[in-house]
Amino acid sequence: MYYIYMYIIYISLHRFGIFPVNLSAFATGVVIGWPSPMLILLQSVPSPLGGDAKPLSTDSSSWLCSLMCVGGLLATPVYSYLANRHSRKLTGYLVGLPDVIGWLMIATARSKTTLFTGRLFLGFGSAGSTILCPLYVLEIVEDDTRGSLGTFLVLFTNGGILFAYVLGTYLSYTTFSTICLAAPIVFMAAFYWMPESPVYLFNQKNPAEARKALMWLWGGDLIAVEQEMMKLAEATDTVKENHSTKSSFVKNLTSKATMRGLLIGVGLMVNNQLSGIFAVLSYTVNIFQDAGSDISPNLCTIIIGVLQLFGVYLTSTLVDRAGRKILLIVSNVASAISLAALGGFFFLKGHGYNVAHLGWLPITNLSIYVVGIALGVGSNPFIVINEIFTPEIRGFAVTVCICLLNALAFLITRFFTDLNTIIGVDGCYWFFAFCCLSSTFFCYFVVPETKKKSLYMIQKELAGEEITFKRADERFRTHI
Repeated sequence: MYYIYMYIIYISLHRFGIFPVNLSAFATGVVIGWPSPMLILLQSVPSPLGGDAKPLSTDSSSWLCSLMCVGGLLATPVYSYLANRHSRKLTGYLVGLPDVIGWLMIATARSKTTLFTGRLFLGFGSAGSTILCPLYVLEIVEDDTRGSLGTFLVLFTNGGILFAYVLGTYLSYTTFSTICLAAPIVFMAAFYWMPESPVYLFNQKNPAEARKALMWLWGGDLIAVEQEMMKLAEATDTVKENHSTKSSFVKNLTSKATMRGLLIGVGLMVNNQLSGIFAVLSYTVNIFQDAGSDISPNLCTIIIGVLQLFGVYLTSTLVDRAGRKILLIVSNVASAISLAALGGFFFLKGHGYNVAHLGWLPITNLSIYVVGIALGVGSNPFIVINEIFTPEIRGFAVTVCICLLNALAFLITRFFTDLNTIIGVDGCYWFFAFCCLSSTFFCYFVVPETKKKSLYMIQKELAGEEITFKRADERFRTHI
């Protein structure tokens, strides 16, 4: 853990903007991790809501977990519009505000209605974080480090999940929920000191402020800043050229590169959610209770959180070396095997076999699963969808992908317990294993490798065209 945190601090300082903006991702992780330790309390007697509040039923618990996704689905188009058409700074403040409102409602809730409304508001803020973080980070880093720094969205999210797992195990409902309120407040306080995105400033015809922002973000590296300013100028010229020859939004949308990009984006979002990770993270404690492990369910959950953080750390060190595609394939294979084994354990347990000697199997396989997911499926889709679209279509395309992600997350989280009843917990894990296995073939045959490639090269590959001269990628490079 020490080395992971030192790595985060080192990279965050290497580019000063990485840490503050990703605090919103940490706040989102706290929102995702909160139900796992709190559902046990909310389902118990007396309820931490106090008064005459009744324990949450299984159905109410599934709604509590999934309402965050409903909020995300509703808010994603709004935040996408704000981030792509208006100030990144304004978008950042509007990311933190719903979280503050949501945590205040949850910490003071005395009824299910207030509790559920609070979760809905937290979903609004989480949607904003998913839009803002990749956009802001990718606008302030070089192509060579785009992948590793892009994984910080998921790295900080998993840090927030672990934070929730640890504190939620040892603190009361009210104390823990009040502490969670600090996450969005700290983010907004830190983001206040951040400059506006240099890409946004340049597009607003303010190159002087764009240069000043880059000097601050890149620690005064004058040579690197001037090189980046040249790239921004070339990108602006390319966009103007496209506007003069292009036409309609529909024509851009229906181009071969865009259509294939949408296929890849949609496929990766389906892969991300049908891996079952959101349901597993929301019901981790319940899963270990059902498994009958000798280890405390809360302790098992904390171990899972640590391993998940370690998995994303591995991704951040490998993604710009090994590449996105190979990590996605390895991630899906490892997840499919571990989920299949976990399904086998619950099948034996459900059919009356003595599995006391296999008490180690759930924690072992879930550990392999979360590390495997973090290695590729959980993080790389968010990098790829921000790399494969042109600036003219990126806002719309990413919005479609994130909306689909939230819709699938809602369906899976809301109906995970119902699915358990219909096909059994073993059937659920086998279903997710099959989805991971199918996605392996999708990633191998459809998803391109985008490691250290310019947007021009990626677009040519998606369109099935060849690069006709040696340095075309540099000549036509567009800032991603």
